Order: sequence, then C-alpha cells, then structure tokens
Amino acid sequence: MINVVATLSTKPGSGATLEAAVAEARSTVLANPRCSRYDLQQKRRSQTDYVMLEAWESTEALKEHTGSEAFKRLGGTLAEVLAGAPEILVLDPVGEQVPLA
Repeated sequence: MINVVATLSTKPGSGATLEAAVAEARSTVLANPRCSRYDLQQKRRSQTDYVMLEAWESTEALKEHTGSEAFKRLGGTLAEVLAGAPEILVLDPVGEQVPLA
C-alpha cells in the first residue's frame, strides 16, 4: 500500500470547478480495485486550498492511474483552475496502520 497526498491551490473562484471535476473522476477511479481512497479535502478557512488523499495498492497501480482517461480529463481541468503546480507526496506506510473503511 502506498499513500499519496497532493496539495492543490486554486485560482480564486475556481474551487467549485475543482470539486466538480474530482467528483466526476472519483467514481471511475474508485472502481479500480487497486485504489482504496480518492478523497478531496478543503483546508478550513480557505476558499482556494485543497488536499487530495489517495491510497493505492502499489506503485504500479498509481502509475496505471496516471495514464488513465479519468486522470487525463481531471488533469485538463486542473491545468485551468490551479494557481500553481500541486505538491505531490508519495508515502510508504511504516508500522501498523489503521485500515481504511
């Protein structure tokens, strides 16, 4: 299992577009049995700052996702609404982990 945390900052007024694009991609991405989490979070007290939380079975599964049609469509929207490049962290769990529900 690997986890991905992506921090995203949108241009002012673009949050709803980002949220809709992630919501559209989410069901397709979660249909992949190798993905157990694909959740968008908004930073409290911010209209422009978001965090994407993802959990993937393996690096190979994540690579497959980045080549998927859903990811490409989402990427097109991100290019329009983000204020800058996202910061992406790929994390390897250490020790015991709480299972995702």
